[in-house]
Amino acid sequence: MSRIKQSWTGVDHVPLETESTICAIATGTQGALRGAIRMSGPESGPILEALFPSLAGALRSARSARRYPSQLVLEHLGELSVDVFYWPDPRSYTGQPSAELHLLGAPVLLEQVQARLLELGATLAKPGEFTLRAYLAGRLDLTQCEAVLGLIHAHSEREFQVALSQLAGGLSGPLKDLRQDLIDLLADLEAGLDFVDEDIAFVEQDQVMERLEQAEQQVERLREQIQQRRGQGAEFQVAIIGPPNAGKSSLINALSDSEVSIISSQAGTTRDYVRSRVRWGDIAIDLLDTAGLEEVLGAGPRGLAQERTWEVLSKADLVILCLSVESRTDDALGLDSRTLGALAKCTRLWGIWTKSDLQPDWTSPWPLPVERIFTLSVQDRSGLAPLQEALAQTVAAWQQSSLDVVPMTGVRCASALARAAQSLGYARQTCVDRAGDELVAGELRLALEELGQVAGTVANNDVLDALFSRFCIGK
Repeated sequence: MSRIKQSWTGVDHVPLETESTICAIATGTQGALRGAIRMSGPESGPILEALFPSLAGALRSARSARRYPSQLVLEHLGELSVDVFYWPDPRSYTGQPSAELHLLGAPVLLEQVQARLLELGATLAKPGEFTLRAYLAGRLDLTQCEAVLGLIHAHSEREFQVALSQLAGGLSGPLKDLRQDLIDLLADLEAGLDFVDEDIAFVEQDQVMERLEQAEQQVERLREQIQQRRGQGAEFQVAIIGPPNAGKSSLINALSDSEVSIISSQAGTTRDYVRSRVRWGDIAIDLLDTAGLEEVLGAGPRGLAQERTWEVLSKADLVILCLSVESRTDDALGLDSRTLGALAKCTRLWGIWTKSDLQPDWTSPWPLPVERIFTLSVQDRSGLAPLQEALAQTVAAWQQSSLDVVPMTGVRCASALARAAQSLGYARQTCVDRAGDELVAGELRLALEELGQVAGTVANNDVLDALFSRFCIGK
């Protein structure tokens, strides 16, 4: 704790100390049915005893967290019912004796009670100071602190769930296991260095190589997942593509059950992509209606639309290619081989034959490799249910396996993971060149330091200042 607490600066650049007792209104500034005031610090108990004399004996003898119903008399406002929640020992959010006062959420009541706490010796908390104290006490790592901020500022259910998962250790868990494996490997190498004169090896070279390769692969996977999913607000992205008039916009409207995309028989109606958020129960999807795929010469509006379409495809979690049963199978896309090759490289590609009502007995081979094929008609809604079910199952599996992070964590982790992967790569190459376990151990230490930055077990003052200055008072 001491390595940081004397040097961290908040938004007002006042050095932080953790020995004072702080308080702040923890709920919003707007009136509500209930409100809360939070307090933390060594004098929390004595301040509560002074504010609630009838509870003094119970508070003084408390050995664990408890709730105490009580009353407080406010000047000009009369008697007020207050629920006192008291944590007498370090088993609290901040790792200090702490309390919360729950009462009616009228701002005037909350402000008067806070004023009484300040009169009794508490000081007003700085933005994020409660969570910072939790970090300094080892109750949270930095990724979890960032998740707290993500919860505070969540604007959608998806953002809230991403932040909640990260707060519960969704990122810390994999990093903890990875760091422990590298620490064990470093210990084995350094033990061998201590007995180099006796020619004792605590780990064989082929085992070192194998463990380094596994660690490097894990770091790269984490890096790719975080890079892809650090846009916290994004749902599962499904890009609907195809040649002009293939029924893309009609399919979007049918899946979203609304007229979000313009439908026209004229080619090129969709010049930019249209986003539609679809929700089926707990499943949410962003459907992206793109401009029809076509070869365009020049840099006019249609050319720009094609560029925008390919940009969307590169970021989509799933690409669905629509072809009408009216199309000729030998020229269904009307695109050159280079473009078809680019389509085949999409991360996940599904195919849909549309307008099946025009040819009910339609059968034809698909013109390029895809993961799944569907045949449907928007007009009579045949074939829509299997597609919806497949999408729901795919998104549910993605939500279980994806490593989503709040945006601040993603930005902070990107460069640190890249440096960790680089150090592990150097360590592996050093092992191949048999340049010495001393150099391998040196690279491992660098990799562990970078992973410590990602996990939030190591942080410099600039990182802390950037994070906690964004918190509101009372959090």
